[in-house]
Amino acid sequence: MATITYVGVLTVTSCGVCRVRFAMPERMLADRQNDGQDFWCPNGHRIHFFETENRRLARDLAAERARRTHAEDQLEATERSRRAVKGHLTRIRNRIASGVCPWCQRSFSNVRAHVSSQHPDHADAMTEALA
Repeated sequence: MATITYVGVLTVTSCGVCRVRFAMPERMLADRQNDGQDFWCPNGHRIHFFETENRRLARDLAAERARRTHAEDQLEATERSRRAVKGHLTRIRNRIASGVCPWCQRSFSNVRAHVSSQHPDHADAMTEALA
């Protein structure tokens, strides 16, 4: 019987076909996990990792970029919407300040009195719009 002296770290893994457990150098296993190349178990079965570390990292990076792009798009859309609402509100305030009723589009010298008497359900909204 021969004796083998090995200085290094062996990692135990198993064959996905025959389930035999075997050890291989830690660096070699890490390389196969990263590059996806084939290696063989002691019984001769070809083994490889379907999802390599490099592929997983690339997939995770792509997903993160997609999330970031989506978030930036949502932020831009929200900002455009905010600007549109602000512009619309400014136009309404300016029309009210010019004496135009925002509900019936008629001009009055005292819009506040008109809204209070003719549109009482909107009087609170009128007060908020002028604030």
